[in-house]
Parts: sequence; C-alpha cells; structure tokens
Amino acid sequence: MLTNSPVQACHSVHTDSASPAIAALSDAVRKFAKTEGVTPSPLGSVWALKLSECLPYHRGRNKGLSVAVAVSGLKRVSLGDKQIVNDPGHVIAFHGDASYSAVVEGTSAKPYLALKLQLSPELIAQTLVRLAETDAHASSPAKRALISCEPLDDELAGSLLRLVTSFRDPADCNVLAPLCLQEICYRILRSDAFGVLRTLVSARDERLVKALRYIETHAARPDLTIAEIAAEVAMSPSHFAHGFTALFGQSPLQYRKQVRLDRARQHLLMSNASVARAAEAAGYASTSHLTRDFKSAFGLAPRQYAETLDPPRQNGT
Repeated sequence: MLTNSPVQACHSVHTDSASPAIAALSDAVRKFAKTEGVTPSPLGSVWALKLSECLPYHRGRNKGLSVAVAVSGLKRVSLGDKQIVNDPGHVIAFHGDASYSAVVEGTSAKPYLALKLQLSPELIAQTLVRLAETDAHASSPAKRALISCEPLDDELAGSLLRLVTSFRDPADCNVLAPLCLQEICYRILRSDAFGVLRTLVSARDERLVKALRYIETHAARPDLTIAEIAAEVAMSPSHFAHGFTALFGQSPLQYRKQVRLDRARQHLLMSNASVARAAEAAGYASTSHLTRDFKSAFGLAPRQYAETLDPPRQNGT
C-alpha cells in the first residue's frame, strides 16, 4: 500500500529478483522508450522518460494526480519536508498543485528510465464516486499536496504492463487502454496514502463531475470564467474553486488548458492538420501560445510530437 510519510527512501529492486510481472513491465518500458528524452504514447496522458546523464538540479511543478514508475536509474524528489527516492521496483504517486525539486541520476549504461502517467480529473472523479458507495472509513481532508513512494506490487504492475502493451495495436489502445487506466486509478486511490481524497466527493454529490463536463464543452471559449462554471453547478466561486482544486489537484482553468491541449494533440494526430489549424480548433489565439503550452505539457513541440508518433510523415509518406 502507498503511504504518506514525511521521508521515504525506496531501495533498488534488481530485475533478477523482481516478480515476473514487474520484470515483464520493466522489459516493456525499455522497449517502449525508444529515444532520449520523452517518448510519447498514443495517449497524451502516458509517456516514457529516458535521461542518460545526471541532472544535478531540476525544478518542476506537479498538477493533478501523477504516477511514475522507474525501471532504471533513480530520481530524488523533494517537496517541502518530504523527500523520496524513486528507483526500480517502486512507484511514485503525486497529487496536488505544487512545486518540487529533483535530482536525476542516470548514465548511458544505466539511464534514468521511467513510465509516466497523468490521471485525468474525470477519471479521478468517476473512481472516487464509485469508491464512495462502498468506502465506510474516511480520513481528514488533505491540506497540501500528497506524495508517496512505495514498492510496486504485482497487481499494479500487471495493469501498467497491459497498458504499455496495448500501444502496439490501435484497436487494443482504443478499447483496452482506457480500462487499464481505470484500474490504475482505482489501485492508486484505494491506497491509504490517498484515502483523504475519498472524503471530498460522495455518491450523492456529483456537482464537480458536472463542472468537468461544462469545462470540456466550453473549453475553447476565451471568456469562460470561474464564476460562470460555479453558477452552472450551484456553488459559490470560492467554494467551487477550492473544492475542485482539492479534489483534482489542479484548478478549473488549469483543467481547461489541459482539455484544449488534448484537443490540439488529437487534431494533429487524427487529421494531419497544421499546427495553426490545431491551435484554432483548440481555441488558441496563436501558434506560439499553443507551442509553448504544448511543449510544457508533453515535452515536445506539436509537430515533433506528431512526427514521433507517426514517423512516415518525416519522409513525406
């Protein structure tokens, strides 16, 4: 189970001593991560990261619920008074909108190699609502970001393995990958470390889920405001914004940006559109604005991202 302790140090688990499920996951991630840096998947919320040299100091910002599983090298993450070390055989889960610092240790012979996931607010909400129907024990509401690192068990490793292998076939990716993400989200949120989130939504109160739908419908509108969304779900703007951020780990307007970026990403991949057309379809006023946000979210510029997932385009075929 994941825990939420102040200081956690995860010690390496060698592949030869890992369970078959974890060893198979490690092998699948190594095959998936083809290049240095970011290797995107057909899903915008899943990617691999490979770094073949040490990164002595790096500052980042987490939004939402992020999951990372290292299969090689290690990463030391500091968040306030919490310090964790993620290395092979362990999983990091990080919920909240918060800055952190990290040190990455990797070499060409033993790079830092990890599978990364960003679980969507909609998936979190659906999972929490279902858990609320059966979860009788609740913790006190969270007051700050949650971060945890614990040994990777066979159940979670199995669902992660099925997710990665689904990328090999378009039909599997379309049908099976969403089911894998549901299971991964369930296993993370069911853990003790994230039990506090289950106090923030009930089976009778799905107003925040309705707010997600409203944001998705109107994401391209430049005049969409917190006050308008709050009114739609019969909440005060401050209560709505606080509840949304506490539950989903990102603000309503950050989620709006996420929706717009995913639409631009899909437009690039499915219609072979130009970056300018993708920006327009997603509600961006300029390609430069889209490119800046896109690279921040996915690690690659829009055209580079599309070419990585569809290599024949690079040769004009």
